[in-house]
Parts: sequence; structure tokens; C-alpha cells
Amino acid sequence: MEISREHLAHNLLVLRQLASPQGDIMGVVKSQVYGHGVATAALLSSLGLRKFGVASLEEALDLKKSGVEGDIYILGGFFPWEAEAIVAEGFIPVVSQEEEFESLVKAAERQGRTARFHFKVDTGMGRMGCLPRNFTRSFFERLSLSPAVALCGVMTHFSSAEKDPEYTEWQFQKFLAFLKRWGFWGKSLEYHCANSAAFLVFPHMRLALNRIGIALFGVSPNGEPELAKSLGLKPVTSVRARVKLVKVLPPGFRVGYGGTFVTSRTSRVAVVALGYAQGLFRALSNNLEVLVRGKRAPVIGTISMDQVMVDVTHIEGVEKGDVVTFIGRDGEEEIRVEEVARRGKTIPHEVLCSFGRIRHRVFVE
Repeated sequence: MEISREHLAHNLLVLRQLASPQGDIMGVVKSQVYGHGVATAALLSSLGLRKFGVASLEEALDLKKSGVEGDIYILGGFFPWEAEAIVAEGFIPVVSQEEEFESLVKAAERQGRTARFHFKVDTGMGRMGCLPRNFTRSFFERLSLSPAVALCGVMTHFSSAEKDPEYTEWQFQKFLAFLKRWGFWGKSLEYHCANSAAFLVFPHMRLALNRIGIALFGVSPNGEPELAKSLGLKPVTSVRARVKLVKVLPPGFRVGYGGTFVTSRTSRVAVVALGYAQGLFRALSNNLEVLVRGKRAPVIGTISMDQVMVDVTHIEGVEKGDVVTFIGRDGEEEIRVEEVARRGKTIPHEVLCSFGRIRHRVFVE
């Protein structure tokens, strides 16, 4: 995996400009920074990003060890026994229920610290967050008045921002209504609801803080490359591997496990050192193109654990050691994350996270 410093810095600048003047950016760097490795979060920190969102305490600890500077938000909730470490490390957890809140208060009181936290309301995702109808006056008073903790923000999360604008707008209005009903609105708090999908498409949902994950890497959350391109975002990620062997197979030869592909002609086949163990979905077997010497070539046969076969009959001079591009640019041709996601019938986020299994990552300009 190659990670472009230049494109990452460019994207961060573009996203900050879109958020300003009223808002800031939180880089959502969970799942090993969407498969790019914790060192990429440290790179974002060196570029001036100071707010980072992760899913769990474990991810927060990994991020802090990497040298990241700034606030680390734990977005995915926490267990009561994790509260002590969260307070001690100065992380900012998101609270969804009274049990979490009380464990945070007790940990802060024991340590003699003031623990910062954000509160999450569930406006229609059905995942983390407190349903508005379950939010009580007593809970509100505890959130607002407990001296051992400091409420710093209120958030919600959209379920369908990439494909359902009406439902997203309904959630947004429900969020605003909640903030106003309980007197949160107008205070010095970090309000946030926009993920990458909402942030790119709905400017009026860009609030004091915006949670940006996949857009940092120049990838469209809705799977349509034109969205990212239209805003000037550039692809950050390339995935490449080398040819380990080139061989000639006769017509009628079965290729790969299960013989799912049969040659119809004399074929030159390149065996490439990448497979599902490195994150290449097996479901892409016989349904993926890669770049070899600047030309597209089809994957043939079932993708193996560590290898895949590519038909290079139409490409002159392919030999052992040649670089094969699975995601990225080679000459005039480009394969984007969104294309791989479409072929695999999934979302770009899963494609990037799957390549987190790749052990060798390098930063390039």
C-alpha cells in the first residue's frame, strides 16, 4: 500500500476550507485509519489535525502511542471497567446511556480529575445513542451539573446520508429539535452530526465539528467517484503487488481453485502475490481488472489466499517482478476504490479496511 502525503495534505486543506468558518474537522481514524495504519494518523497530526475519532479504548491507546497530538474521541462507547483508563489518559468518550455516564463520573471522582465527554442522541440510526424519548430531566441535570465531568459536545449519526436525503434531513431536524428543547443549542459546545457523506453533500449540516473519515482519502462515500472529484479531493491510496510467475496455458485449461475459469485460447497468465489474506475479496474472482504496464487486465479464476491470476495475453513483455496495480494509477489508466467496491457489491469503506491486512505500507509524495 502506497499512501500519498501530498494528496492527504491536499484533502485535509480542502475539507477544512469546506468546514470553515464556523466548524472544525475531526479525522475519523478507526479501523487502523481505514486500513492505512496508525502511522497515517501520526502523519495527519504532523499536518496540523488536532481532533481524532476512534471506535474503542484500544484504538485510542494505539493512537496515543503513535505520537498523535490533540484530542482523541472514543466514538463507539465503552465498558464501565474502561472508564478509569479513559479518564487517566484524557480521552473524550461519547456517552449514550446513564450507566456509561455514572462510570465516568465515579472514575473522575476517584482520580480527582475533570473528565470531558460528548453526549450522543439516537435520531434514527438504532445503534449507539440515547433515544430522545428516553432522555429524562434527571439525566439532563446530571449531564450538565456533575462537577467531576464536563459536557463538551452533543452528537448524532446519520444512517443513510449517502443515499437517502429525505431521511437524512429528517434526522438532522430531529437533532436540532433535541438540542433546542433541552437548551444545548447556543452554548459553547461541539455539535456534530455530519459524517463524510453528509458533509460533502449537505453544507447546512456542517456544524461546529464534522467527522470526516473516508473523504480524507479522496474516496466518495456514496461510491460515485464524481462526488470526490467535483470537490477537488484526490485519491490517497494505491495498492500494488508484483508478478511472481508468468506462464503460458493451452486452450481449455482450468485456472484456480474449482476451475471457475477455463481458457478459450492459448493464454499468458501472470501469477500475482496478492490474495484474500491481504484483503482482496474472494467475491471479486473473475470480476476484477488490474493494471499491468499501464493497461487493464482481467483477474481470472478464484482468488487464492496469497495469489491471484491475471490474463496478460494482450500485454507485451510482462515478466516476473513487474508491478501490478489493484488500486491506483498506472500511466493513463486508473482503478479507484469505488470501482473495486462496485464490482465487489460492497461499499468503499469495506474495501479500504480490508486492505488493512497488508503488512507493507509506504508513504510517497
